[in-house]
Amino acid sequence: MLNKYLRDAAIGLAMAAAALAATAQPAKAKLVLPAVSILFAPVYIAEDAGYFKDAGVDVEISQLAGPAALNALIGGSSDFTTIAGLIQLRAAQRGQKTLAIAGLQENATTEIVLSAATAERLAFAKTPMDRARALKGLTLAVDAANGLPHAYLRFVARQAGIDADRDIRLVFIAPPGMDAALQKKEVDGFVFSSPFTLEAARRGAHLWISGPRGDFPEVNPTTYNVLVARDGFCRNATATCRHMVGALDRSLALITAEPQKALALLSKRFEKMDPELLKQAFESFQRNTPARSMPMGKAFEHTVDVMFGPQDDKAALKALAKSLYTDDFVGSGK
Repeated sequence: MLNKYLRDAAIGLAMAAAALAATAQPAKAKLVLPAVSILFAPVYIAEDAGYFKDAGVDVEISQLAGPAALNALIGGSSDFTTIAGLIQLRAAQRGQKTLAIAGLQENATTEIVLSAATAERLAFAKTPMDRARALKGLTLAVDAANGLPHAYLRFVARQAGIDADRDIRLVFIAPPGMDAALQKKEVDGFVFSSPFTLEAARRGAHLWISGPRGDFPEVNPTTYNVLVARDGFCRNATATCRHMVGALDRSLALITAEPQKALALLSKRFEKMDPELLKQAFESFQRNTPARSMPMGKAFEHTVDVMFGPQDDKAALKALAKSLYTDDFVGSGK
């Protein structure tokens, strides 16, 4: 009888230990990024500093260019991305819904770079508005059709009364190849963000229009970078979504309060980049980075107002936007 009791107790303890081990296993999540960029520093830091792991989430990170990152969520092959809310809205117009759960940046830091020769030819253009008008007739590279750089170019062009898709010749080039195309005179310029724009400028190109410099500040606040989850994912994995935001909040806090530590982590991620160039890119990014994740309502509304054209039904878009985000997870890192 005693042996049976001990055997049953041992089995019970083994089952309890197995259950405990099972609950200790980290949740798994897939996150796809739309580019290699300093913009995604919070994700890189959360992975490299172990913040995702500390939060109990095993995150698999991959990359797909531009809007293809959001398509991975829509197709069910990924759980999260960080991308512009404008791209999320465009997808929702086609019935492809996702859910933004944290605002990671509201200031647009896209830049338009022109070759030295083109900039010299257009030297008469002094103000940002003059420079926007001078884009008419140029050949410019963006990374992907309907991606964030393309949308920013459309916004800038609209301010000057021109149509980016009709009045500018667009070519689509992956960011690492943009400066090479500029050097070969295949394009007059390109639209992207640091470090690619800063690297081109160091080689003699001209920062023609710059978000970080404060050109066209009326674009802000915008949903420049939001953490987006696959439709329905956070309903079924609420804790995972909360922990993802919490880990990114730790990254944002580190970038704000201990920038040297954050830069040291990024130096390992961007080890092939010139350290001074990385430092410049990081400092520009840090100036535009919040100390923690942000509510998104105001940014989504303003995105509709300034980033969509006159052909769009903005009232309908604002109503749609309200179904595409939740602030329930914002501040999970408190």
